[in-house]
Amino acid sequence: MCAAVVYWAHVIGSFLMRYVPVEIAYRLAAGLTPLALQLFARGYFDRATSNMRQVLGPHVDPREARRLTQAAFANYARYMVDLVRLPHLNPRDILQTIRIEGWEHVDSAFAAGRGVVFATGHIGNWDLAGAAFVANGHPVNALVETLRPARWNERVQRTRTAVGVKAIPIESGLRDMLSALRKREVLAVLVDRPVPDGVPVTFFGRTTRVPGGAATLALRTGSPVVPAALVRDPHGPGFVAHIGPPIIGGQGDDATIVMQRIMNWLEGIIRRYPDQWFMFRHMWPPITSSS
Repeated sequence: MCAAVVYWAHVIGSFLMRYVPVEIAYRLAAGLTPLALQLFARGYFDRATSNMRQVLGPHVDPREARRLTQAAFANYARYMVDLVRLPHLNPRDILQTIRIEGWEHVDSAFAAGRGVVFATGHIGNWDLAGAAFVANGHPVNALVETLRPARWNERVQRTRTAVGVKAIPIESGLRDMLSALRKREVLAVLVDRPVPDGVPVTFFGRTTRVPGGAATLALRTGSPVVPAALVRDPHGPGFVAHIGPPIIGGQGDDATIVMQRIMNWLEGIIRRYPDQWFMFRHMWPPITSSS
């Protein structure tokens, strides 16, 4: 979505949240989404719809793909409301909103005596997930993109810092990443970002390239990778955290093999919650006649 629009929505939302109950804020944000798409983000909507068609399969009704894409943008607007609220929540508030499935996998991963790489995607609410791990007593380091414009990046990183998450820029953070894992901390990574020079994986039946950093760091340090996603509960208020079994690189495994396992798990989560996957760039390269 247009970065300037998102920035000003965050600024205005930060002011309004002092006076507007959260449920009303959710309705306002979701209700204004269609207008924002028409005025500022048609290209993003088209790209997201193309991604949604791939997720739903070749026989999907185009109207259903568009409906779920519209729902995804509405859920992204709700995510923005949560981002505004996040610094004002105490740890008890955060944990009371989340039902956790699979916490035993977290305990199992840390029992290895190393740091843990948590691999998630642009689904649900990854910032709330980081805050929840901090509230549970685990120091969290998040590998982050530098956002544009700079003032938007500053606001988002301040929000993360306010809940105890240390942001590590992708461009210059290798030493900090290794340090976090050696200190037996959490390193959280968003793995579903399409990059031209990334690791090739099969994702929803097509090849794409994603960053291999989560797998490379795990193989280099011996740290397990725990796939996880925190999504809005479709059956009631609050959120559900899905945590998968640790993925541990074996002898002869490389980053491609480990990343494929991670993406397989994430694919299963996206299939369950396609309207909470916020991938608004082209996830796959365009199909050409030669391909």
